[in-house]
Amino acid sequence: MRMILVALIFLNGCAVYNGGVETAKTIWGSSTRALENDREQAIANTYNKNFWEVLRGSLEAARKQGYVVFKKDEVKGYLVLMGIPGSVNTTEVGVFFVELGENETRVEVTSLSTNAKRMVSKTLFQQLDILFGLVPSDPEPLPVEVDPQQKP
Repeated sequence: MRMILVALIFLNGCAVYNGGVETAKTIWGSSTRALENDREQAIANTYNKNFWEVLRGSLEAARKQGYVVFKKDEVKGYLVLMGIPGSVNTTEVGVFFVELGENETRVEVTSLSTNAKRMVSKTLFQQLDILFGLVPSDPEPLPVEVDPQQKP
């Protein structure tokens, strides 16, 4: 019986092994398949910075916001964040990095939770905009106009 099982594994090749690995990751809780499948619905922004600057900036922004970096793969270009306020603490948010050119990187934020996706994309893009000097870090308060006709 063991010989038949071993023969079946070898005859089926890598397909069984790869499927088994993905199944194990899903059970373990470290599969990114659902997040990758949802990338068509991602909220995205493009930065005129290289891949590594955007990745490092995103890590810094995530930690500054108190998000947990659950998983990070620099080769495949993604982060999985958890600990999003207002969401169940196991809600995963995927942040994918697409190198469009030497100095151009697209950031895609996705999650099965629409609220978590919106919150992370808003805070992440805001922090990256500040980090890259696209917006001031502390905007000046608007001047308050006083009506000269009004009595104190």
